[in-house]
Amino acid sequence: MRKALKCSLEKEQIEYKNTLDFIDGYEIFLYGDERDHFELIPMMEKNIYSIHYPLDRCDILDIAKEFRSEYAQKVFDVCKKLNVGLVLHAESKYYEIMASKDVDAFCDFIKENNITLHIENCYRDIGAIEAIQIRRYIRARVGLEKVYSLLDTCHLMMSEMSFKYDELSFSEAIDKYKSKNFIIHLNDCIGSGEKETGGIHGTNFSHNLYLLNNILWRLYNLENEGYYAKLVLECDEEDFIHNPNAVALAHNIDKFWKTY
Repeated sequence: MRKALKCSLEKEQIEYKNTLDFIDGYEIFLYGDERDHFELIPMMEKNIYSIHYPLDRCDILDIAKEFRSEYAQKVFDVCKKLNVGLVLHAESKYYEIMASKDVDAFCDFIKENNITLHIENCYRDIGAIEAIQIRRYIRARVGLEKVYSLLDTCHLMMSEMSFKYDELSFSEAIDKYKSKNFIIHLNDCIGSGEKETGGIHGTNFSHNLYLLNNILWRLYNLENEGYYAKLVLECDEEDFIHNPNAVALAHNIDKFWKTY
């Protein structure tokens, strides 16, 4: 089981996370400001699995409006150089994306530059099913082997669509999101992310090992079908260096995995 941590392009973070033996790689987490020291990437001693566009503008519509900017072009150049995919959010509604001329131009650019996209399900009023529909639309424009769904377990639990319609269970979501380039975000940081706790970010696997075991068991069986997931253990976004929850989550993952 391949496990990664989010890591920003800051020297202290990279130096510390290079020492962690419980992870295999990184998802580079971009801020979109002067903290993004792209020149530090060669310091990373583990595999880089993906790059996450800055959270304040990572929705498909947002990046489609700025993909020609100097910053965005720098990110695309890094993706091409490292041969890794770019993580975007599916926050806007499907019909808004379909109607956007900016999205059309963005898709043409992505196709021409042979860049891979990972489209992450989000929360609020965009559910996991609509995120798949959005991925299918972008995939039809860009190419089957260049656009993949990324499953965020916390966002799945936080989605208002899920609460209204119980649209997907974890097992069903994993089956619908699986691919040959499968990334899953697991967050065990703050609260549980469940409706009962106000939708606080996190999935609270430390207190719900039954759920974690079920997710891992499904992934273990998918490996026999040729689907090898990368698990990104999300850190507390207020402190990317000290991550005791991620350490505990990695330990529990390894503990379960060895029993299968």
